[in-house]
Order: sequence, then C-alpha cells, then structure tokens
Amino acid sequence: MLRSLLVWSALAASALAAETPKAKFRPPSAAEVFDASKPVLFADNFSTEGFSPKWRFSENANYEVTTPNPDLIKRVDAPGLPGKKAVRFSVVRAPGVFRSEISLPHEKGWNERWYGQRVLIPKEWVRDPGRAVDIVMQWHGIPGNFRATFPNLEISVGDDRWIMRQSFGDPKTQPTRRETKFEDRVQLGVWTSWVIHAKWSPNDDGLLQVWKDGKLVADLKGPNVYGTIGLEYTPYLKTGIYHPEWNVAKEGARARFDADKPAATQKIVYVTDLKVGDARAKYEDVAPK
Repeated sequence: MLRSLLVWSALAASALAAETPKAKFRPPSAAEVFDASKPVLFADNFSTEGFSPKWRFSENANYEVTTPNPDLIKRVDAPGLPGKKAVRFSVVRAPGVFRSEISLPHEKGWNERWYGQRVLIPKEWVRDPGRAVDIVMQWHGIPGNFRATFPNLEISVGDDRWIMRQSFGDPKTQPTRRETKFEDRVQLGVWTSWVIHAKWSPNDDGLLQVWKDGKLVADLKGPNVYGTIGLEYTPYLKTGIYHPEWNVAKEGARARFDADKPAATQKIVYVTDLKVGDARAKYEDVAPK
C-alpha cells in the first residue's frame, strides 16, 4: 500500500511539474546593464566569483541559457596574466556544436560607443587554411522588419590572420560587405588588446576606428549599420567563439560536415578586461591595461 502511494505521489508530482508553465526567459535590458552616469558604461574583468547577471549566454542554437555549460563557457585563471581571471570559450567538433558566446544587450538609437577587451588564441590552436573563419567578436543587428544574417561588424581568426568584416546598408536586397585582413599575423599564446571606436550610423556620419595592441589598424568613415529595417539601434556585442562551418542546421550542411576531414577538432579562445564606453569616453578609458 505504501509503495503504491509513493508511486502515485511521484506520478502526481511529475504531472504537476509538466503542467507548471516554464518561466519566460527575459534577458537583461540595456537599462539594467549599462550605467549611464559614467563614461565607462560597463566593465568586467571576471574577477568576482561566478558570472555577472548582466551577461547573456549563447550555446550552439540555444540563446536562452541561464547557467552556462562549463565545457563551453567557464571562468578560469587568465593564462599568462598572474592574478587575473578570464573566460574560456570552447567548442569541440560535433554535429550542432559551433557556438559558445556571451553578449550584452543592444541599445535604442544610433549611438557612439567605445569597446575594449583582450583576446587570447592559445598555443594549442590548430590552423585550418582556407576554411571558415572563427568569429571571436561581433556586433550584431537586431530583427526589425527583416532579420539580417551578417553582423554589422566582426573580428575573426582566418588561418593565421586577423580579419575584420562589415555588413551594412540594405539586408533585404544586397548589403554592402567589406573585408579587411590585418597585416599582423595571429600570435598564438599571446594576448591581443583590441579597442574599437564606433559612431553607429547608416549614413555618411558613421565612423569606425580599430586599434590592435595600441596601433590604429582601421579608420573608416561612412555607413556601418543596416538602415532599412525600420529601427534605430546600437548593435549588441557578442564575444567568445563562433565557428559557423560546424552548424549543421542548414540543408546539406550535415553531409558536408560528415565528409570533411579538418585538421582542427576543437576551438578554444580566452577573453578578459572587457569595457564599453559612451561618447564621453576616450581610448585610455577602455584600453586593456
């Protein structure tokens, strides 16, 4: 009798749990993340225990992650930076394993922003000449009257080079896409400091400046966001590792994935010292120190 009661109690509890509606996922808003009282709106060197609730996590095709999988996203000691912490992002080659990223929210309006962070490509990194790039930083548009595929700005690793790509204009027809390969090669096992200054705009008053390890490597004027999606927005920053070639969701992608024999079967990237500043900020305010 007692056994039957226990079984029925377990079944009832299970049924109740199944009927209980799942809480709707709500990512943090710009007002909750950015402190507009200071020129540096946001800063995180990941030194505090656990992740800040201001971050949003993306793992593969799941954008509603509340607790990150440590195999994909994990706080660790920063390699080569004694006493500092970093985030380790990893994807292992398997069907549907292609993304581990953290992101900040978009903002309303086309704003001027400064961004700074360090990125480490470890010594164990295996080059894949001629294959898809690995995106380590991207600034993405938001869905308006059209969901654009390409980020407005990305910084990636392609073979042994740092690559910057832009996408702007009209995503419904044919967006303008621009690629820049920086002269300096990727130095494995060495932290790279990035500073990005952007006046986000779909018009001629747009500006994009990029510094790598203190050296200005891009200084571009003109449009740099999508201007036809019916929204004025400041792109949201995502950082980590995104290897699109391992996303098998698209038609024919799984067959290509199974047939391919890449040299690299795991991708690992480290990130730390991330800051976001507004128009009042200066290079020195966000540059990693």
